[in-house]
Amino acid sequence: MKSIDRGRATLLGMALLCLAPVLAAWMAYLLLPPGGGASYGQLLPTRPFVAAASPEWPRGKWVLASALSADCRDRCRQRWHAMGQIQKAQGEAAERLTRVALVVSARPAALDVPYRLPHSPAHALPAGSQGFYLVDPLGNQVMFYRDGADPRRIIDEVAKVLKVNNGL
Repeated sequence: MKSIDRGRATLLGMALLCLAPVLAAWMAYLLLPPGGGASYGQLLPTRPFVAAASPEWPRGKWVLASALSADCRDRCRQRWHAMGQIQKAQGEAAERLTRVALVVSARPAALDVPYRLPHSPAHALPAGSQGFYLVDPLGNQVMFYRDGADPRRIIDEVAKVLKVNNGL
């Protein structure tokens, strides 16, 4: 074999060696697509949250918002307790998060909540009232968590959202 042929073979071998990981990764991506991107809560389309138009809405904070009516005594207490635990579990980021009660009825359940805002039943909540919403500092709806959801998973997910969106 001539030295020129040997040089070409070596160059071709080096090119294949360098190209092999790229081709392997591309084939793995095509044959075994990644499954990431799953959220625990229900991801809502980016739209302004109806109640955020109120002048009493806490501006510049992430908000856990839920409807508060007269007929949901125990369920509302459990929901508000879970929301409080989720807020406290955020550590340093807890001051960036607050809770809001959207008062639907004339005589709502008596709960200790930082903000109470009147909310007309005519303005339907996008995912219903059987849970609570995560609303960003700009007033856009982000996530919805149903009653009875695992608070530990919600704590982890809210912590990730707050960490990733540190500038908001």
